[in-house]
This record gives sequence, C-alpha cells and structure tokens, in this order.
Amino acid sequence: MDLVGAWKLVEWRIVSAAGRVSHPFGPDAVGLLCYTSDGHMSATVARAGRVPLPAETARHASAEAQAEAFASFFSCAGRYELRNGHVAHDIEMALNPILVGTQIRELNFDDDRLVLAAEENGRWHTMIWVRP
Repeated sequence: MDLVGAWKLVEWRIVSAAGRVSHPFGPDAVGLLCYTSDGHMSATVARAGRVPLPAETARHASAEAQAEAFASFFSCAGRYELRNGHVAHDIEMALNPILVGTQIRELNFDDDRLVLAAEENGRWHTMIWVRP
C-alpha cells in the first residue's frame, strides 16, 4: 500500500507499561494525516466536538479559552522519509514547539489501515489511520 495521500484518524491510543490504555483526545478524536509525493507531511488531531472560541479571533479569547483550545488540538508539519519499515517525521513546526525535530514511528499496513507506533517515555503510542 502507498503511504502518499490523505489519512483519517481511527484511533490514537497510549498503553502504559502497566497496561493502562488511554486516548489523549478521547476515543472519538478526529484527525487528518497527509503525505505528499515530494516528501512533506502534516498531521492534525483534535478532540471531537470542540467548542468554538468565545471571541471574534483567537487573540481576543480569554487565556482559559486559549488554553483549552491548545489542550484539545495537536498539529505538526514537516518532511518525512521511509527508513526500513519506519517513517521518520522531521517536524519543522508544531503547535507544541517541543515536538520540532525527528520522530521515528514503526510503519505497518493492516488491510486498508495505516498503523504508526512508537515507544515514548515507557508508553506505547499507536495511531491507526484509514483513507477518507
């Protein structure tokens, strides 16, 4: 299966070393992952049912409303490269600047699903995607 194109989030789950399963944006999170043929990528994930900011623009919203918007959304973009069954995301920009840099994920196709997974800080992150 070809990685290039758009993918819709099915599930993002995190499993702790103790086996506890969590979903960082809830079990019904929404997301879009795009890979271009020239090596660019972008990913966005959000909690389902986000409430619009109660202001004309984000800059006029309260600090609390801005914090909730930040806490319920994930975004990053950059370049990618396939490496021996893995995909290396060279993140150039992200909502959370700590994510800038290279992140390597195991890359698997399960029927029509794209499965990206990696161990981070003793927890196993798995993101499952399908074509929209």
